[in-house]
Amino acid sequence: MSIFFIKSILSLFLIVLTVLLMFSMFEVLGRREKKYSIDNLKRVHRISGYVYILSFLTITYFCLHYIASAKTELSSRASLHSFIAVTILALLGIKLSFIRIYRQSYDQVRYLGIAIAILTFGLVSLSGGYHMLISKFGTDTSFNSFVQYKATMNIEKDKNKKILGIIIDEDAEGIGRGKNLFDSKCSFCHEAYSAEYKVGPGLKRVLKNARLPVSNKPALPENIIKQIKQPFNRMPSFEYLTDEEIDDLLAFLNTL
Repeated sequence: MSIFFIKSILSLFLIVLTVLLMFSMFEVLGRREKKYSIDNLKRVHRISGYVYILSFLTITYFCLHYIASAKTELSSRASLHSFIAVTILALLGIKLSFIRIYRQSYDQVRYLGIAIAILTFGLVSLSGGYHMLISKFGTDTSFNSFVQYKATMNIEKDKNKKILGIIIDEDAEGIGRGKNLFDSKCSFCHEAYSAEYKVGPGLKRVLKNARLPVSNKPALPENIIKQIKQPFNRMPSFEYLTDEEIDDLLAFLNTL
């Protein structure tokens, strides 16, 4: 079970806790005729709040672990995710201070709770929800392989970057787009996760081997780009692909 899948499960658990927190808060503060015991509702709200904070901090640890393993600049989605997470932490701190210290501002607590709930839904959509969709609810693990690759190959890749004029994108979103592009354009002829021939050669370790299959040219990004645009042998040309699409495709090939 990958770290991404565990984080996604915890993120979805945050939604359950958020619903409990909102329900108990609205029942206590928003209903004149109480249907449930106030003491029980407050107890549910307090316990759910503690579990929410513990789960949130656990997910934060996983996120920091990912950033440390990836050693790359955050994507726009990850940056927005981080901004929302920091905002939630700030609002939680303000809410607790209103409850414990600045009691005259207690009336504002419900609005802070609503803001935290909305931001939590957005946060989970950007992280756990996104990963569940892209990984087909944890059944497709290829999206996670780039993290393991980075952990073991960073030194070699840094050397290659100094030699080559091309820096291969390591962004998770780019890798995901590259996988989708490979599935739609390349998988008919090439196996991604083996070296066996289909119509063309399998591409497992295509950027880690010394030579490219068929053309026997050095396994460099420049030669792969040339093969895509001006192919050797029987392969059709994909010259119509944009530079961004080729970058995404290289990012995916780099994980094989």
